[in-house]
Amino acid sequence: MTERFCNLDRLLHLMDRRGVDAVLAAAPNNVYWLSGFNLPAHKSDEPRPVAVLLAREMPDDPVMVLPDFYMGAAAAHSGWIEDIRPFRAILLPFDQPSRGMADLDRFVAPNARPRWFPGAAVRYAPDMAAALESAVADCCLGGKRIAVDEPRLAARLANVDIVDGYGLLMSARSIKTPAEVDLMRAATAVNRAAIEESIGAWTPGMTWRDLTAAYHAAALVRGGFVHDPGAMVLANGSDGAVPTIASEADDYELEPGMRIMFDCHGTKDRYCWDGGKTWIVGSEGADAARPLAQATADAMAEIEALMVPGARISALQAAGRAIYRKHGLSLADDALIFFHGLGLSHLDQEVDAEGAVTGDFAVEAGMAIATHIYYPGDRRERMWLEDIALIGDSGPAGSIFGWDFLPHGLDG
Repeated sequence: MTERFCNLDRLLHLMDRRGVDAVLAAAPNNVYWLSGFNLPAHKSDEPRPVAVLLAREMPDDPVMVLPDFYMGAAAAHSGWIEDIRPFRAILLPFDQPSRGMADLDRFVAPNARPRWFPGAAVRYAPDMAAALESAVADCCLGGKRIAVDEPRLAARLANVDIVDGYGLLMSARSIKTPAEVDLMRAATAVNRAAIEESIGAWTPGMTWRDLTAAYHAAALVRGGFVHDPGAMVLANGSDGAVPTIASEADDYELEPGMRIMFDCHGTKDRYCWDGGKTWIVGSEGADAARPLAQATADAMAEIEALMVPGARISALQAAGRAIYRKHGLSLADDALIFFHGLGLSHLDQEVDAEGAVTGDFAVEAGMAIATHIYYPGDRRERMWLEDIALIGDSGPAGSIFGWDFLPHGLDG
């Protein structure tokens, strides 16, 4: 665990405005955001059985409920949450009775006990439901309104008014703290370096799968994680007017002059990286690409210059399209210009009940906004650019990428 980096003030403001007395978070990203607890799941393909309960009237004293086998990790990486409530879990034998603190001693050596350990031992519960019930009672939340982000967890609570907490926490997460921005910069640095290194590995005859493998290796060695089936999101092999999602079955030779669209996803310290830009393979045809490349760069610069708090997505899209028209490009109306937040997920925005992004949303100070621009064409004509902008109190506060907006393979 680390010191608190979540935007607690934003969360408390939203809880007050929506009449929520407490949040109970169990979704992994939300648990990490609230607690800083970020160790591998004991079964890596299943969610961690961990939850954080934070009461609006007791914001400095949240409760974290976790399996007893995480006690050693919690003791070694103590953070800002000190009310730790373990429950008996799968590692201990079912054919023997509970031995209380003696069981916890299997996971935390006596000379490694943090100051909160005695309280945790007193509250050692037989299962997760009992630990949650005790925490709700101790926080005086009986009959109160609790926002829960996991329906199965909500079903375990009695004598409380349950509301959906997923959107509440996503809205809170959309406004970044300085510590979160640092985490995002570190993640983006992995992506940028991996893109540049994989491009540098190109030789004639290299295939798409070779490029993908080079990218994954470069990201991994820098502390990043790429999720199955891979980091490369856009399909680059086929021609067409719109970008499509890549398939793990895709493969083809990277021929000189092809325009590869880097849109890469992954995480470092759970914070996401996203995006990239066009690579002109072998720089063949770079001079012919310059007018469209410059128009796309100018469109991105104009969009980000207009990203002031309150700006609507539709207005930003119109501004980017106007730049293409100013450059005399005929497919301005066919260009795709779209946006989303970024942070602990490749969204970090509140969503509606159907899971759709909240439409023509307004930019807010503190957001990190991913802007994507695609100008259509075949594999030797198209142009792609994605950038991540930070929004300040009065406007844009800079790009997280830190490189220019021109394609790889186009000098100057």
